[in-house]
Amino acid sequence: MPDLHKHTSGQTGHLVGIYMKRTAVGLLFIAGVLALLVASVDPAAQAMAQGSQKVGLVVKFGDGTVFTDCIDYTGPGMTGEDVLDGSGLSLVKDLSYGLGAAICKIQQDGCNYPQEHCFCQCEGAACEYWAYYHLDQQKGEWVYSGMGASWNTVQAGDVEGWAWGNGEVGGSDVEPPLATFEELCGPPTATPTRTPRPSPPVVEFTADPEDIVAGGCSTLRWMVDNGEVVALDGEGVRPDDARYVCPPETHTFELLVLNAAGEFDYEVTISVRQPTATPYPAATHASPPTPTSRATSPPRPPTGTPTAEQPEARTSPPSTPRPTVVAMLSTATPAEPEPQDAAIAQPTIPTTASEEAPDETVGLDGILLLLGVGAGTLGFGTVAFAATVILLLAIYLRARAQF
Repeated sequence: MPDLHKHTSGQTGHLVGIYMKRTAVGLLFIAGVLALLVASVDPAAQAMAQGSQKVGLVVKFGDGTVFTDCIDYTGPGMTGEDVLDGSGLSLVKDLSYGLGAAICKIQQDGCNYPQEHCFCQCEGAACEYWAYYHLDQQKGEWVYSGMGASWNTVQAGDVEGWAWGNGEVGGSDVEPPLATFEELCGPPTATPTRTPRPSPPVVEFTADPEDIVAGGCSTLRWMVDNGEVVALDGEGVRPDDARYVCPPETHTFELLVLNAAGEFDYEVTISVRQPTATPYPAATHASPPTPTSRATSPPRPPTGTPTAEQPEARTSPPSTPRPTVVAMLSTATPAEPEPQDAAIAQPTIPTTASEEAPDETVGLDGILLLLGVGAGTLGFGTVAFAATVILLLAIYLRARAQF
């Protein structure tokens, strides 16, 4: 009789071995299935796993420009209309259809409802409207939505699309450009923290004045902000100060400022010019006055200036031819004085009527009378006597005029 215990034990061990092998195969199969599931997980689930609570948006306008955005996911029940509202774009909607909002206009493309019909550009053969799409991220293509944006719910990681252009009911000739969720809402690249660079000093360095004459002086002034070390021509100075300088020649002053940003030089030049001699007018020698003719009368003095009374010019009467004897007698008569120059004539003081004639006049009268009597007595005749008397009278009158 066979040993049932041994048979049973061997069969049991065989069965256990088969079970173990099958268990290992099952575990391997389960691991493979899990790997496939992880590899084929929906991008939305990956986004949720990564904590990216966002929804992508792509809008293509009629002129070809494209708008993209990444909208915050607000949770279950969020619709395509909510995504469009979250973009901040200008929207015109029509809620009169009872099937949610109809998008009439986005920005500049569309119809101005209620002044116009929401689909005012799709009432004839040509039809332009806003087509609504969802992105199939598995296939990498847009899928036209047969439902309005108000009825379509979205999940975190979805991508919504809109395009303006020609189309018909159930389809459109235009699509927005493809863009994945990672391209639209990928995790932001960490910006490296930059250590702020120290800023340079703020310096005001002036000279007043900047142009001086040799021997003059000027005032240097400087104001330094954010400076650690300040030096003027190699000499340490305070950040805010002034200095009175008198350079003998043109000189450039250097202000050196040091801080954490580096070394900075500032310069001011004071120009020194030599004094120029002041030209004086050349000395002129006055020419001696040209003598004037004795006959030229001096200029008349200005009105109001007292002048000495000038003697009146007197003209002597024409002389009568004298006999020879008269000429001989006249030689004894003193020479007639020359008339004085009118320009140098001295003023004469008129005599009053009360003054008496000098005695010399009386003596001369007597001499002339004796001469006349003598000439008549000597027998020169009546005519000669008369002529002699007339001549003597003329001489007498002239003599009185001279005295």
